[in-house]
Amino acid sequence: MTSPSPFRNYGRVIKHFASTRAAEVLALQASPILGTVLGGFNLERSSFIRLGLLLLGSLMLTAHVFVFNDWAGQSSDNRDPRRAVLVFARRGISNRQVVRVATAFLILANVIFAAVGIPAILLGAAIAALSLLYSCSPAFGKSTPIMASTNHLLGGALHFLLGYTLFRPLEAKGLLISLFFGLVFAGGHLNQEVRDYDGDLLTGIRTSAVAFGCRRTFLASLLTFTAAYAMLAALAELGILPRLLLWTMTLWPLHVAWSIRALQHGLGFETAVWMQRRYRFLFACIGLVMLVR
Repeated sequence: MTSPSPFRNYGRVIKHFASTRAAEVLALQASPILGTVLGGFNLERSSFIRLGLLLLGSLMLTAHVFVFNDWAGQSSDNRDPRRAVLVFARRGISNRQVVRVATAFLILANVIFAAVGIPAILLGAAIAALSLLYSCSPAFGKSTPIMASTNHLLGGALHFLLGYTLFRPLEAKGLLISLFFGLVFAGGHLNQEVRDYDGDLLTGIRTSAVAFGCRRTFLASLLTFTAAYAMLAALAELGILPRLLLWTMTLWPLHVAWSIRALQHGLGFETAVWMQRRYRFLFACIGLVMLVR
């Protein structure tokens, strides 16, 4: 009886992670796409080629982040009833195969970024370093309250800058805009910790929700999102972003109303997922307005 070919085995690994992580990987490409638009993207052929390369590299890098995090967290995931069904080992996939795929994604990302330019290489390396800390560090990782969300704040900002610096050098304007994206990432991560509270408590992962409680963490998420809305309004008022974005401030009361409804309903997995869908919709609307030039 012949054993499956290596290519077939690794194809199975990629297929598994595509089924569990593809939607998140694709959704996260909104940040560098908006970064390129706000950074001066034009309709020249060379711009499309560079944008295509950057997005391909970003896809590889983001895939690496998720695959590596799933590999690093498999022990706790196996003890979480909600996550256990998605653990790769239950699909007959070995640790070695996952590590090799994660490494391949990172190598491919760096090769592609090398073709794009030095800023892409440096920013990609910084994002990969944050991923390593989040997944593996006992002091700066997912098990450390506040630090995990700080990691997401920095990662969200850097991911935006990955696109922004494609057509212009890093500058104060880009850094200010990146803070908005970082705040959105951090607010979303705090909501995610509320969503995963039961599993994290069971498996001993000391997130902010486990350490401070779901209610406080959810309110911290709302406060972080509010800071993002305020940052957006300030950037629009100063002319750094299109003034049309001032109208998106009307979305903030809706965000608050939904948050109050979530609190009244009772915080848990389903409520956090319900809230996640709604704030993602709101920020998707803001992203579309950003495309207006």
